[in-house]
Amino acid sequence: MLEETRQRLQRWGSWSRNSGLSMGYAAVNLTGSTGGGCAVSDEEARVIEDAVADLKAREPQLGKVVLAYYVRRWDYSMIGIEVKMSREKVRVLLRSAEAWVDGRLHG
Repeated sequence: MLEETRQRLQRWGSWSRNSGLSMGYAAVNLTGSTGGGCAVSDEEARVIEDAVADLKAREPQLGKVVLAYYVRRWDYSMIGIEVKMSREKVRVLLRSAEAWVDGRLHG
């Protein structure tokens, strides 16, 4: 399930960058830099958005890492500079955040 949640977070990140909640489209066709595309409904994106909002409210640092990685598309080093932590600590925080979102989505 965790891999599915990571994929959902990736689609949500693309959706956030390309449309966001205020666009009102039933589905948005997204084409990433890899050349592949995916469709994500506003409903699906809102489910992830709600889970991430809860994460940010409960664990602000984890929320910041998720946003930086999935929406801003920063790597561990860039996030580490922002949050003043090592790349390894950022990796651990991101995995914790993904697990938290996974639990929220499947709990």
